[in-house]
Amino acid sequence: MKLSCRSYPGGDAGCAPLVLLHGLFGSAAQWHHIAAPLSARARVLAVDLRNHGLSPHADAMDYESMADDLRELLDARGIARARIAGHSMGGKVAMAFALRYPGRTEALAVLDIAPARYHDHFSALVCAALRLDLGAARSREEADRQLERFVPSARLRAMLLQNLAWRDGRLAWRIHWLGIGGSMPQLLGFPAGLQRAPSAIDALFVRGGASDYVLPRHEDTIQRLFPHSRIVELPEAGHWLHADQPAALVQLLAEWTETPGAAELPVCFSPGAVGWPPRHAAAPLRP
Repeated sequence: MKLSCRSYPGGDAGCAPLVLLHGLFGSAAQWHHIAAPLSARARVLAVDLRNHGLSPHADAMDYESMADDLRELLDARGIARARIAGHSMGGKVAMAFALRYPGRTEALAVLDIAPARYHDHFSALVCAALRLDLGAARSREEADRQLERFVPSARLRAMLLQNLAWRDGRLAWRIHWLGIGGSMPQLLGFPAGLQRAPSAIDALFVRGGASDYVLPRHEDTIQRLFPHSRIVELPEAGHWLHADQPAALVQLLAEWTETPGAAELPVCFSPGAVGWPPRHAAAPLRP
């Protein structure tokens, strides 16, 4: 599958490019404020995963297929090895890619997700989006008012409505809701076939201090699958690290791109750059 991506050229031509992968219901556009400053150090690609953004749609979504999509993208761009960073669902794609294609992975950064099965808090959002009558919505505000009946959280509604675009004078979804909804059992888990052998890749796991996506019970699985890994906490960040603490995350990823291994980073990351201390983070998102 030919994925769409945003390219940010620049940085040291000798450094492995950095690939950024969004989470469920997201898109490459959400990475701009992270990708732009990081491109001073290395070439950055922000990718639209299948069924999201401007990438093609497919009824099937699983992590092996999405890892293969990413390999095809790197092949098309002439990239032999890359640093892969992914948030939430994108973090699972990043892990699947590292396990499936270790020779193509320079290093791995997984943002607020574990190689584990999660409860389904997301199918309700798919159903809510599919209930919208976009033909009757003459503006995003009207679409938001429709969605408010099913999704009380303004922040969640804003995330979902970012997937609307104007086509031929009317609002339409860019996201493939039916393909995502039908693949939810695969998206909630992590493939057993990819957990049979540990990975030698240097891996950085970043959890939000105000998030419950990476818990102590996940640490043994992370360490078993990625023995050369380190779990770092970003204080006062919820699940959306890149929205809650963008300056801190940029500094953390910048230091990660400059270190040979994740073990050199502290357990609790306390940046000293402009923008610290961070603003208070919202609670972890739930439908």
